[in-house]
Amino acid sequence: MKRATTIERRRNLQVVSDFLKRVKARTSPIPSLEEENYRMREGFQQFAVELVEDKNPDKNFLEVSQQPAERADFFTGSMQRTQLVGHIELEGHEVPLHYVIASSIILHRKQRVFHAWKSAVKREYILAPLKFLEDAEELKEEFSGDLPVTLEDTGGEELNYTQLRIAAVNRARDLKWEMRRGLLSKWKDEEGTDVNTLNTINDSLLHTDNAELAENMVGFLRMVYVPFQNRERMVNHLMLPEFHRGQLFKIVDPEKPENTKYSWFLRMRQVTKAEPEYGLVRLEILAKDDKEAQRRADDISYLIVQERFPVTFPAPQWDKLIFPHKLCNQYLDSLVPSSETIQSYFMGE
Repeated sequence: MKRATTIERRRNLQVVSDFLKRVKARTSPIPSLEEENYRMREGFQQFAVELVEDKNPDKNFLEVSQQPAERADFFTGSMQRTQLVGHIELEGHEVPLHYVIASSIILHRKQRVFHAWKSAVKREYILAPLKFLEDAEELKEEFSGDLPVTLEDTGGEELNYTQLRIAAVNRARDLKWEMRRGLLSKWKDEEGTDVNTLNTINDSLLHTDNAELAENMVGFLRMVYVPFQNRERMVNHLMLPEFHRGQLFKIVDPEKPENTKYSWFLRMRQVTKAEPEYGLVRLEILAKDDKEAQRRADDISYLIVQERFPVTFPAPQWDKLIFPHKLCNQYLDSLVPSSETIQSYFMGE
């Protein structure tokens, strides 16, 4: 199995190498991922905040008087890896070229044992700003179809090296979301009919239409920065005590109000000498109305607090990482070559 995986990786990387030669690019692989170099905040500024609660509830969710009807049975993890592998010169400017891997998995926990639900999905792409490439249509046709790595347009209107690298990260994110939507659609049809069976998704739901989601899907975000409009109306969520949730609020897209989500912050854990974001996560759900959203915010907060064990230390951001999502990450990491392996391959070209 390991040998077969290695052969597949070589074959996939050879497609990328063939593309670089085809456009007469210079290979310039770097060991880091673009996701590590650029924080992806674009695409969130169009959302606005509407308060459902005007203050943080003074309630500890370590224990509840009545167990919720919901069960945290399914967990979804996704990954994108965008790596700069080459560049071409155009009109005195450098144009970056990227290799992208996107993958997604749903894990099912049954009687405390995790199993992959269906199979993980994985897609690989070459990202290039086609606007700045000669013979773009021919290239798109040549590197498509049944190839294990296909060509996609980076997008980006500005002939600027850094901005095109940022555009590549954002385009990779769109491709990841597109792939994940397909997997979640299957889950929704086959498992999502039980409203009490939760699927906790390690990402935001904001860029997915509500029609494609279900009320038993929960968005789980470790990034607590809120770049929304009128965010100043919100109570300071950095002051939340351990096991407490913050005020409930709606996140509204003014252009698509039918896609409104509910959201709140939750402090999963806290220590004396930690920074203010330690153990703080943000959750997103759908709900029929404000009353239903408040009930579900309470129930889901309790369920997420229970997920703080087993501890995921020393994983990055372990204070905000629940164990099932760590398993998702490990599974997906096993499917792809490391950034160092990719760099070594192209250094030898």
